[in-house]
Amino acid sequence: MDNNKFSLYRKIRHDRTYRPLGKMSWWRVALGSLLLLSILFFTGIVSRPFAARDEFRTAKALLLFPAWMERYHPEDLAYLEAGILFQNGEYEEALEGFGALEGEAALTMRSRTALRLAGERLEAGDTAGAQEAAAEIDEALLPEAEAEALASLRAALAGA
Repeated sequence: MDNNKFSLYRKIRHDRTYRPLGKMSWWRVALGSLLLLSILFFTGIVSRPFAARDEFRTAKALLLFPAWMERYHPEDLAYLEAGILFQNGEYEEALEGFGALEGEAALTMRSRTALRLAGERLEAGDTAGAQEAAAEIDEALLPEAEAEALASLRAALAGA
């Protein structure tokens, strides 16, 4: 046995520094995973990919605590609510909702909503309303899939 007092102090220091915090068991792993998942749902991180894919109802349903989102990220909650209006076909209200928001995603959705609103008004026979809604469209922000719809809308408005 080593009688060197420094080796004893080194051993005590090593044991205090490198001791495990506890045995890792399956219930601790499950509890940690559950807490991490609850934070992701609580803060709305889980619903953001759904909102990016235009699945606004699903994104809103995944918000477990909308009051938290309302307090800390009111613009994200307003974006979701305007998106739900867009999904429901209430384009005038959605256009107002997206118009009150800032950011590229909101501007893109505003242009898409204006395109749908102009098409809806044109089908109803309201050419002036369709032209008014078409004036809100920013062609650079529209996805390529909706560029054809914009071209046909402009052709219909020019012919009317």
